Amino acid sequence: MDHMKRVYKKNEKIAWRIVEGDGVLLNLSTGYYYTLNEVGRFLWETLDGKKPLSDILTDIIGCYDVDTETAKNDMITLIEDLLQEGLIVADDSVEKDASPSPAP
Repeated sequence: MDHMKRVYKKNEKIAWRIVEGDGVLLNLSTGYYYTLNEVGRFLWETLDGKKPLSDILTDIIGCYDVDTETAKNDMITLIEDLLQEGLIVADDSVEKDASPSPAP
């Protein structure tokens, strides 16, 4: 699975707030809390079901002092953790391709 082409969105059963700069997530189904640092919170806030991870990666690199490979690896690790915990869902109806579609 190529995470970078996929689009993700927040699970509707997750409540979240910003506390002292960090993102605090509450899974309303399980009662478990999760904390995200500033970059993780940035990622969380952009998971709107519209932007592929490749676009979000570009945004992160533009906003934070991090190299592409580190940002990509950290982002994929976080996405996999969020998926495993049921905090986000993949929108399987949308997969963005980085290359343009051929003309009909």
